[in-house]
Amino acid sequence: MISDSIINGCIDEERSSQKKVYDTYFPLMLAIVRRYIKDEEEAMDVMNQGFIKIFKKIDQYHFGNSFEGWCKRIVINSALDHLRSNKRYKDIFSFEAIMPTYQVYNDGLNNMSISELMSIIDTISPVSKVVFNMFAIDGYSHKEIADHLSISVGTSKWHLSSARKQIQAKLKVAYPDLYLAYG
Repeated sequence: MISDSIINGCIDEERSSQKKVYDTYFPLMLAIVRRYIKDEEEAMDVMNQGFIKIFKKIDQYHFGNSFEGWCKRIVINSALDHLRSNKRYKDIFSFEAIMPTYQVYNDGLNNMSISELMSIIDTISPVSKVVFNMFAIDGYSHKEIADHLSISVGTSKWHLSSARKQIQAKLKVAYPDLYLAYG
């Protein structure tokens, strides 16, 4: 946990305080960025850009609120900004990639490790993955997602539904024994 004195040190641009914040939150922030960007170098660049924004905007932090949560929002927004501005990702924020629907069951999910689940999430369509991460993992509302991605609330809801269906379909393939009882 970062103390108010460390945050004040960052406001005063003290390198030792900035290093403490960076060292403390580096693993968490990198894990967050990796949910959105798979390429290791690209994820590191985006995460470091997020920290630069944290240190530039730290005087806007309201003491008493969660500093970690405030940092997470900045890093997530940095990842989303990167996805929107990068030519490689330009077309992923369209509604055109309709995925097939499947009738699946999600029993046995509690026996699965987080890394197994995250590796399955990494394989779903890009925009559905972004919406799923923002909604299910990072706690954004559909309105916030729509605003960040410049899509409608309905499109956000559709992508969340699509992500769930894609994940369930992949779970059915990866763990067929879980679904035998349901025929």
